[in-house]
Amino acid sequence: MKTRLALCTLALLPSLAWAGHNPDVDRLARETGLTCAEVQMVLGARTIWPEYMTSYARSERRMEAVLGAERLRDLMAGRPIRLDDGTRIALAVAVR
Repeated sequence: MKTRLALCTLALLPSLAWAGHNPDVDRLARETGLTCAEVQMVLGARTIWPEYMTSYARSERRMEAVLGAERLRDLMAGRPIRLDDGTRIALAVAVR
């Protein structure tokens, strides 16, 4: 039983990391004009809900339009990027 509980806890850790306040997510949201939740959605794990996919596609297009394809690709790969104001950010992203 303890092993099962430990495994469930470890499985939830990546989602718990998104639960806390992250100043880099705030900066990226301001830069792209998206909400923090939309930024986290694009960088987080995908779901199968149709409403999510519509919102996801719009948010991802907005991020790519503002950041450019190369910086978005780097960010999605977990590499640090530099925003237009010179701020350097790096975010942990969900494995896709």
